[in-house]
Amino acid sequence: MITQKLVNLCNAMTEAEGWKPNGNFEKPAKFPSVSYRNNNPGNLRISPFALGVRDNFAFFLNSNIGMFAMNWDIMKKCKGETQTTLTGDSALCDLLKIYNCAEGEEFNNYLKIVCDRTGLEAFSQLKDIIK
Repeated sequence: MITQKLVNLCNAMTEAEGWKPNGNFEKPAKFPSVSYRNNNPGNLRISPFALGVRDNFAFFLNSNIGMFAMNWDIMKKCKGETQTTLTGDSALCDLLKIYNCAEGEEFNNYLKIVCDRTGLEAFSQLKDIIK
C-alpha cells in the first residue's frame, strides 16, 4: 500500500538526488537532468507506467505519473516483489544502495538527507514503510 511514509521517502529521495530543472544545491546544472526531462524522479530504467525509454531511462507523460511509478516501484521492493534481493526485512540503507550507486561519503550524505527528511532510521525495515 502507498502510505504517507512511502510518499515522504520518495520525496526525500528525489530531493537528495536533485530532481529539479537545475540539479541540486551542491551540483547546479546548466540544463535539466535526464530524470527531470523524462518526468522520472526515481530514475527508473523500466516501468509498466512508462511511455517508453529515452537516454536509457523510462520516460513518463508527466511528473505525477513518474512520481506514482517511483512510489509503486519502491512499494514493490518493500514487499520483496521485484528482481532485487530486497524483502520487507531489508533495511532502508539497502534500498538506497540499490537506488543510488554512490559510495563512501557521498552515499552517507545521501542516506543522512533521506533519514533527516523522513524521520526514518538507516536500518528501518522496509515493511514498516508500507504499514
